Amino acid sequence: MAAERTTKSRAVAWVVVLVVIVAAMALASFLTGGDKIRGVAPIGVTAIGLIGVFVVYLVTAQSEAWEVGTRQVVYMAIGAALYGVFNYIFNTIPMPSVSQVALRPSVCIPVFFGFAFGPVVGFFTGAVGNILGDFITGWGVYPAWDLGNGLMGLVPGLVMLFADKKRSLNFLTGLVAALIIIAAALIFINPRVIGPWTGEIEDFSFWAWAFIVGGVVVIAGRFILERASVDLAAVNIWGTLGIIIGIGFAAIADIWINGYSFATAIIGEFAPAAGPNILNSMILTPILLAAYQAIQARTGR
Repeated sequence: MAAERTTKSRAVAWVVVLVVIVAAMALASFLTGGDKIRGVAPIGVTAIGLIGVFVVYLVTAQSEAWEVGTRQVVYMAIGAALYGVFNYIFNTIPMPSVSQVALRPSVCIPVFFGFAFGPVVGFFTGAVGNILGDFITGWGVYPAWDLGNGLMGLVPGLVMLFADKKRSLNFLTGLVAALIIIAAALIFINPRVIGPWTGEIEDFSFWAWAFIVGGVVVIAGRFILERASVDLAAVNIWGTLGIIIGIGFAAIADIWINGYSFATAIIGEFAPAAGPNILNSMILTPILLAAYQAIQARTGR
């Protein structure tokens, strides 16, 4: 009975978190002077994304990874605020793409918060932080990208489902390598797409090389970091997987929302966003995690 009550309370808390995220999207859309939520497509994508996330919870509901208490709520607020502010700062550095893609070293924040404090904290940090950052920048609201950023935090938090982090590393390393190879191959096959904002043919083949270099760095980094700490190696791989899934979700969703072709979504959006994010996360998140663990060791927490 106690376990059943705990599971139900977690489910209620998780639903509340999702409702808060949707409310934040709606409020930002109402107040922004930029792009607002219009039409069925953004709403449909939001529904699909949230249902998918909740299904992941239901499948693993018995795990303590989904715990939502006062501490987690505090971490959510801190993470979302930090991510929002740093996104606002770095949104001023655009990347060559077909949409509003910016260089974001701040991607390490949702990855770290998810890995360190759980998938709910990571998802909230990424989603609400992105809503806040885009709103302050004046861009508007983009539900698919808000959820995509949320997934970048949620996926690393799933490491808590595994009692032995090291056992998951080999499989995940192979999976990440395969996904990176597929992404690079898709770009090499058709590197030139029409930019919807310019109407001109644009060549994005350099992103394929960026993925290859990034993949080598990530995989090599996994084995190098593992010598120091399994956690550092794990956050590297889990963070990369989260970025691929999160940005992939957002880019594919834009096929429906913005009418992009598959090639445009992958080459013109996914690659410019995911490639730099992976490198930023690989460099910065282990540093952030190591600093956090050092503080924990000193304070005895």
